[in-house]
Amino acid sequence: MSFLWIIPAGFVIAVLYVLLEIRKIGTPTKGPVIERATRPGTALVVIDMQSDFTALPVWEAAQLNTAMENIRTAVDAARRTGMPVIAVRQVYKAGLARLLNGWFNQGRGNAGSPGIGLDPRLGLAPDVEVEKSMGDAFSEPAFVRYLEENRIGTLILTGLDGCHCVKNTAFGALNRGYAVRIDPKAVLAANDAGWSKMKRNLTAAGAEMGATAA
Repeated sequence: MSFLWIIPAGFVIAVLYVLLEIRKIGTPTKGPVIERATRPGTALVVIDMQSDFTALPVWEAAQLNTAMENIRTAVDAARRTGMPVIAVRQVYKAGLARLLNGWFNQGRGNAGSPGIGLDPRLGLAPDVEVEKSMGDAFSEPAFVRYLEENRIGTLILTGLDGCHCVKNTAFGALNRGYAVRIDPKAVLAANDAGWSKMKRNLTAAGAEMGATAA
């Protein structure tokens, strides 16, 4: 009889583990607070503008084209001022993450996917390209290390999705004392109402909206 309890108990544990993993992927990270006075630099960050994600059917053509054009404009402005451009790409490598992503997102963003690279329509040649496996770019040590080595204390965020990885990276930065600017014209969000609410939340937390690299 006791054996009959093992199967449902194991199933419940497995479900809880999966839910925890999903929550972990979508939760902003925390870390040591920087001394911004010693970080005078600013960087433009382009988040998850990969073919796997820009090809999603949730985007209207005009919406996608407008965001891409504004990202290109922000990159051009950054180049003129000598500001570094960081491209961050979502790449699921761990077994469970790849499995979940295969179930819920048709494997988009999984290591080895044909669309894992930056959308070529951006024509983006970043100063550095970082792969992350979580929503928040600060979960990737190479990202944190680059900011530290280049004395960057201000981030301008662009890319997708405003309600997910852009939001998570913004809060990850704010949690560490970075100044955060978000250019809404250069951000894609599948949920307009959710993005409107998120912009208010981010503004309340200290992020600046409407700024560009110009």
